[in-house]
Amino acid sequence: MILALAVVVGLIASLIRYRGCALERIAAISLRGAWLVLLALALQWPLLRAPAGLREHVVVQQVLFLASHLLLLAFVGLNWRSTAVKIVGLGVLCNLIVIVANGGLMPITPETLAQINPGSSLVQFPVGTHYGYSKDIILPRQGTALWLLSDILVPPPPFPWPTAFSLGDLIIALGIVVLLQGLPTSLGVLAIESEHA
Repeated sequence: MILALAVVVGLIASLIRYRGCALERIAAISLRGAWLVLLALALQWPLLRAPAGLREHVVVQQVLFLASHLLLLAFVGLNWRSTAVKIVGLGVLCNLIVIVANGGLMPITPETLAQINPGSSLVQFPVGTHYGYSKDIILPRQGTALWLLSDILVPPPPFPWPTAFSLGDLIIALGIVVLLQGLPTSLGVLAIESEHA
């Protein structure tokens, strides 16, 4: 959710800043290996569609999920000259570190889940299980390695969709917003700037 919102914010910011030439700037963004991102998203899909249950029930989905992060890092490596992609890469790395440190899934506490599910109780979120239709494993704070990098951030009201995300997600979102500004990272963008000067 936070990444989809980043796309919307990035597009709006670009339209406000550059008006008529905003779409030209965005279209001129040159990224190598963009198919790696699409493949990575496809590999995450099975885990995001898996219902709640024991960690053992999502072993295959978990492996695909980890592989998706390696593809994202490969994409970052191919586009290392872009400042925006470097920001995205830092976020991906933060997420991957906490995921690996906690056995291959993103940790989230029962308390955070109760916060984003109004009317629920802690007993509804048994520790050690996969939280359905997500990338998360339910772990207590004291049992979470690198807790500060886990899904601990919850947007305050009036944010309309109760959700939790990580610091890595926030950094990736920032990178997406910067990328959609069409900053001059290629000759094509510089040419557009000269035409509208």
